[in-house]
Amino acid sequence: MSHFIIKSIVNKGTYKEIGWRLISRPEKIYFAVVLFCGVMAAIFFATGGQYLFTFGAILFTILVPIFYIRNLKQAAKLHFKRIHESTGTNELELEISFNDDRVTIFCIATNGTSFVEYENFARIAETKNMYVIFTKARQFIVISKDELVEKSERKRFIKFIASKMEKL
Repeated sequence: MSHFIIKSIVNKGTYKEIGWRLISRPEKIYFAVVLFCGVMAAIFFATGGQYLFTFGAILFTILVPIFYIRNLKQAAKLHFKRIHESTGTNELELEISFNDDRVTIFCIATNGTSFVEYENFARIAETKNMYVIFTKARQFIVISKDELVEKSERKRFIKFIASKMEKL
């Protein structure tokens, strides 16, 4: 039985709105630790510490986040290149059905269907215009708030998803 059937569009605007939510909490903690180490290295440098070690630590602090964000952007570009290659458009129009046992995702352009088990859901994020459900494998399902017109329907949706996820 389908509890919710929602149409969704994934395009470059989707990625822009999701933004930093693509980075998981453990990765954010890792970046905080790297930043802390960089600050400590700068303090060490200011107090006359070993210059080579300090320079290396500060360089590491700067380069790690830059390369990570660069890789995220390249992955998004590759994703859209694949979308254009397989559909001839720059967006995916999806029909997402939230069933009792799993989520069914139907791509209208390719007539392809994929399934995601609820046990693979990792977290849910909210933006101004959408809910984003992330899986453990770092895929995501975009749910437009416009599809859940009434506030009570949005609350029912979140309650349903929470009941299917181990931790939310």
